Amino acid sequence: MGLPRGKYVKEGEEGVYHCFTRCVRRAFLCGQDALTGRDFSHRKKWILDRLRFLASIFAIDVCGYAIMENHPHTILRTRPDILASWSDHDVAARWFELCPQAGRKKAITHEEQIRALADCPERIAVLRKRLCSLSWFMAKLNEFIAREANKEDKVKGRFWESRFKCQALLDEAATAACMVYVDLNLIRAGVASTPEGSDFTSIQERIRAWRKETMAPGGESTAQNGDSCHAGDYSPQPKDVADSPVATPGVVSGSGNFIHDPDSAGFWLCPIQSNSYRRGILEMSAIDYFDLVDQSGRMIRSDKRGFIDARIEPILNRIGAVPKAWVETVSHFGAAFRLVAGSIAHIREFAGRLDRSWFKGLSTARSAFT
Repeated sequence: MGLPRGKYVKEGEEGVYHCFTRCVRRAFLCGQDALTGRDFSHRKKWILDRLRFLASIFAIDVCGYAIMENHPHTILRTRPDILASWSDHDVAARWFELCPQAGRKKAITHEEQIRALADCPERIAVLRKRLCSLSWFMAKLNEFIAREANKEDKVKGRFWESRFKCQALLDEAATAACMVYVDLNLIRAGVASTPEGSDFTSIQERIRAWRKETMAPGGESTAQNGDSCHAGDYSPQPKDVADSPVATPGVVSGSGNFIHDPDSAGFWLCPIQSNSYRRGILEMSAIDYFDLVDQSGRMIRSDKRGFIDARIEPILNRIGAVPKAWVETVSHFGAAFRLVAGSIAHIREFAGRLDRSWFKGLSTARSAFT
C-alpha cells in the first residue's frame, strides 16, 4: 500500500530525499530515438540549467544529480533554517523570479510589485512554505521540461509517467550510498567508463570544479596526478573544492532585485564537506568522496574483482556502512529501498512516527548499514 508523500516529507523539517521521474513516451527524454532517428540529447542541458536556477531560488540544496536518457535523478535537502533567515522582501523577490507572470499585468515597476507583495503577510506565509517545499521544487522542474518538450514536439498531453518518486534518506550512510548510486548511473548503464567521463552527473561537475580550483596560476595542477583519468588517483590537498568560498548563484541585491547567475564563481552544488561558507552533506572530504565513487565504480564493472580497497574501508566504517555489502548496496539501491533508506534503527524509528510496522528495505538495511 502506498503512503501519501505528506506523511513522510514534512513541511518545516529538514530532510534528504532521492527523487526521480520517468518519461512516459516511447521516445527517450534526452537520448537518441532509434525508431525516428531524432536526437534529444540537448534536453539534458535544459534539465541541468533548470536545476541550477531552482537551486538559486529555493531553500533546497541540490546534493547530487544524474541525467539519464529517459529519467533524471536528484538528491535534494530541504533547508528550513535558510528559509527562516529570509525577510518578507527576499521571499517576494524570489517568488517573482520564479513566477514572473504573477504580477505582469500591473502597471507598476518590478520593485513596487515586490514591496506590494511583501506587505501581504498572509500571502508571504504561503509563499515562504512553497520555497522550501520538495513538491514545489520538483513541480517547477518537471513542468518546465514537459512544456518545453511538448512545444518542441508540437504535441499536448502528459510527458512524465506519474508524479515524481521519492525516497527519504535517514542517515549519512544511506545518503552516501544513494549519492554514489546516482553518480555511477552512467557507468552502470554502460554509457561511461569513468566518473569524470559521466556527462551530466554531479560527480563530473565536482571533479571539474576541483581541478579548476587546484590549478596553479602557471597552468599546472597543484595536486599530484590532478589530470589523471581516475578520481582515485587524486592526492588530497589542504584545500579542495568543498573548502572554497561559495557564492550563492541567486541573491537578492540591496535594491531588492533578484540576481541569477548560474555560471558564477561559486559552486552551486551543495559541498561534500562543511566549510565556513556552507553546510556540507557528508562527514568526509571531497577527495574521500571522489575516491569512494571511483573505487565503487571499479568494483561494479563486471571485469573487475569486487573487493574494498584499504583506503575505502575506513571511510565506510566511519559513516556506518558495511564494507562487504557496499557493492551490492550501491548497485541496487533504487530497487532495494522504496520510500526510505537508512539503518534498521532509523527505519524503525521513522516507521513508528508514521504508525507503520515496516518499510521495504529492512533486510537490505540489516546487511548494508551498521
